[in-house]
Amino acid sequence: MKNQLLSILLLTFISFANAQETEHEEGKEKAEKRHSIAVLISHTQIGEIVEGEGRKNISVPSWGIDYNFEITERWAIGLHNDIIEENFIIENSEGTEIERSSPIASAVVGMFKPIKNFSLVLGAGGEFSKEENLFLIKAGLEYSHLILKDNWEIIASFSNDFKFDAYNSWSLGFGIGRRF
Repeated sequence: MKNQLLSILLLTFISFANAQETEHEEGKEKAEKRHSIAVLISHTQIGEIVEGEGRKNISVPSWGIDYNFEITERWAIGLHNDIIEENFIIENSEGTEIERSSPIASAVVGMFKPIKNFSLVLGAGGEFSKEENLFLIKAGLEYSHLILKDNWEIIASFSNDFKFDAYNSWSLGFGIGRRF
C-alpha cells in the first residue's frame, strides 16, 4: 500500500513539473525555475532500539520526498518528508518503551547555500506514527548538481532528526529532483 502511494505521488509530481514547463515554454521566454521536487532513497540510522533484553543500533530503509522554493540564489524554504519502512520499539529518555510503526517525519525547513551546490538545512516539524506523534528539529547538509539542461538535479543528503524526549536518527540519501 505504501509503495503504491509513493509511486502515485512520484508520478503526480513529475506530471505536474512537466505541465508547468510546457506552459512556460509556449510563446514565452523560459521563466526562472525556482521550484523543485525530489525523491530520495535513504538509509536511516536509529540507535537504542529495544530488542529482547538488549539495545542495538539499526539501519532501516526510508524514502525522502522534498519540495523546495528558491527565494534567492542563496536562500530557500521547503517541506522535507521522510518515510521509514520499518516498525521498531525505542526507549525514550524516561525509560518508557515507544512503538513506532512506519513513522513519517515532515519538517518545514530553511535552506542556506554558502557555496555553489551545497545547502545547509534547518527546520522543525513532527514525526507521525499511529502510536504517538513526536516534535522534531531537522538539521542537515545537501548537495545538488544540475544535469540535463538545468531541469533535473542529482541530490545527496545527510540529515539528523532530533526528536525531543524520545530518540534521534540520522539518514543518508541519494535521489533525483526536477526543477520547474
